[in-house]
Amino acid sequence: MARKPRVHYEGAVYHVIARGNNRASVFGTDEEKQKYLEIISDYKERYGFQLYAYVVMDNHVHLLLQVGRIPLAKIMQGVQQRYTQYYNWQQKHSGHVFEQRYKAFLCEEESYLITLICYIHQNPVRANIQGGIDYRWSSHHSYVKKANGLVNVDFILRTLSSNVEKAIEHYLDLVGRTIDKPEHKRESEQEKKDEIINQKEEDKKIQPELTWKQLVWKIVREEQVSQEQLVGKCRIRQVVAARKRLIYEAIERNLMTRREIAKLFQIDPANITRICQQLMGGQNEK
Repeated sequence: MARKPRVHYEGAVYHVIARGNNRASVFGTDEEKQKYLEIISDYKERYGFQLYAYVVMDNHVHLLLQVGRIPLAKIMQGVQQRYTQYYNWQQKHSGHVFEQRYKAFLCEEESYLITLICYIHQNPVRANIQGGIDYRWSSHHSYVKKANGLVNVDFILRTLSSNVEKAIEHYLDLVGRTIDKPEHKRESEQEKKDEIINQKEEDKKIQPELTWKQLVWKIVREEQVSQEQLVGKCRIRQVVAARKRLIYEAIERNLMTRREIAKLFQIDPANITRICQQLMGGQNEK
């Protein structure tokens, strides 16, 4: 029986696996790994999801995240597109960087989260990478040092013990054990095919791709303002409204981050957030 399309609900936790196209080393350098994590951080700030674990290997990445109001499909589309743009520019390359789709497994049992986290952190050990569990590009260090930042370690550690030192000790004991494969990875070929179909259906719901130039001209045409007015400092009410729409759509379509928009228009990033909230509220009322 075919699996139903992935259901989005606020608070859903997913184990996400994204691989380089043809298993290529798309995170082959420290700079590339760092860039991917910076992009994750940007989208975490933008879409308000929680990250509980990650590991960035040379040719693939594991993430354990909990979504908020924004569905996983939109989060991952933004992250993957953003990194693809960076990688292709950096490598003077064109075409696909990642496999056509990422894998995402819903984790519905809170008690299973620590098993997934340990499995993710053990990736370098299974790959016989120098450093093993102390591999630099995983969130293992955040748990050992109880360092909240990109990952939220408090939630998981509290499930192990109310005492921080004991929680870390318990975590180290668990991560030192061998975990072969999470149960959710033992799925049939038909389930995998169903998941691919479901992901394609989800992606159809996301805004179609546009370049920055195409979006600018779209707004110019539909709002009947000039390009110079739109990207300049004109304060005419009609132009200001069109500029707000441009800012909102550029972010929603994953063309730019809030920081990049703020720099381009020389405005405070907090104003970008207010513009998006204002226009998003207007759309929700329709």
